[in-house]
Amino acid sequence: MAKKGKELVNQFCIFMKTAQIHEPTNIALEAPAENVVRTLTGLWRWRDDVHLRLEGDCLFLDKLKLKMDMDGFTSFTSLIGVFKPLRIGGILLKKSTTVDELKRFVYILVQTDPGGKEPFERVIGQMQKMGIANIEIDPFEERKESFEDILRDAKGMAKSTYFRMMTAVAEVTDNIRLGQAVSVKRAKRVVQSMVDLLLQEESTLLGLTTLRSHDEYTHHHSVNVCILSLAMGQRLGYPKKKLTELGVAALFHDMGKASISPEILNKPTDFTEEEWRIMRRHPILGVKYIIKLKGINEMTIRMVTGMFEHHLNYDLSGYPKLDTKWELSLLGRIISIVDCYDALTSSRVYNRVPYPPDKALKFMLNKSGRAFDPVLMKIFINSIGIFPIGTLVLLNTHEMGVVVQSSSNPERMDRPKVKIIADPSGKEMDGGVIDLSEQDENTGQFMKGIQKIIDSTKCKVDVSRYFL
Repeated sequence: MAKKGKELVNQFCIFMKTAQIHEPTNIALEAPAENVVRTLTGLWRWRDDVHLRLEGDCLFLDKLKLKMDMDGFTSFTSLIGVFKPLRIGGILLKKSTTVDELKRFVYILVQTDPGGKEPFERVIGQMQKMGIANIEIDPFEERKESFEDILRDAKGMAKSTYFRMMTAVAEVTDNIRLGQAVSVKRAKRVVQSMVDLLLQEESTLLGLTTLRSHDEYTHHHSVNVCILSLAMGQRLGYPKKKLTELGVAALFHDMGKASISPEILNKPTDFTEEEWRIMRRHPILGVKYIIKLKGINEMTIRMVTGMFEHHLNYDLSGYPKLDTKWELSLLGRIISIVDCYDALTSSRVYNRVPYPPDKALKFMLNKSGRAFDPVLMKIFINSIGIFPIGTLVLLNTHEMGVVVQSSSNPERMDRPKVKIIADPSGKEMDGGVIDLSEQDENTGQFMKGIQKIIDSTKCKVDVSRYFL
């Protein structure tokens, strides 16, 4: 049911996007409409009516909550982005629903202007006018949460903010590619939410940077660089306003890549010399785009700085090549470090095997003083820990665990909190979270310790699932 529900959301989203650019009678609508009906047919085997509901920011198939994951976040957010403005809280699709009815219904959804009064009632009116009898819609009801509810669901808020930020990046990227106007106001609001969450849920946010998908690499990378930059900014004592500016600059540091052909960006093999030359232009392309925007202010100046400097290197040996002396900003030096770390530890289209966190840090430390600011490198390691969150480890008890929180004691950075995921025999288990800094009351010896780091890619362990 959960699998079919996610499939329905995805197919419905594709159908709506197709309907936005074609008339209802166009043959291009046939295939996506039939795909939706085919998915519905699978669900109709279990029940006569399929009820897709929206509660808050979550989609349900009847009473079953559909989990929004990396692969489905675009479809989920797109569908919610249509439902909410039209004040639709649910769609009931009866077993007798036809392909023709479905096409007329979707056409109403994409053509109805959510602005003005009573959009829900206008949709109902159009459905009656077009004789749609086998599809029903429910009004959307706002779910009010108390402050205590919000605090209890802080981890859920962190995940929601992560995916909202990915959506904001995707929207800006799409607008650039389509030559449309770009606004970063929405992204700024999401970054402000991220800053607010940083103090109470930093470990959860850092844990979410383990989310990897080579198909959505650019968007994940942008959000991860934002989170890691904010963690560093917090260690440096940035006030809230400067943290927001740093976060927005980090989020859009790769904006210039939106102007590069997807065939090059998503090429699964090595780049040619000419393709590398094009790729190395993305800092300049991003700067040119921002300069064209109206209303240059402190925020856009920070964005330009992050875009231009993040590949320059500490000793200016990187790109773009400069003919004049240049003093790197603190913001540029921060983004340069976290950009490299996330790129090394991520699975990309042309590099499916990422570095384990410890090897990525070792690689970067070898370049400290040349590619990276040596002082900031130490602060970065302090931010993510000697054993970064998401590191797969083998304990001296032969249990396997995932680092879920760094030690708050700077003298015990080698003793983080670990979630046990396998017993000494290798059998998967939920052993809870243990604090490796805990000591025996009688002997004063540590109860458990890390024996070695394990490469999660070689063991085929998806550590990100322990943070979702």
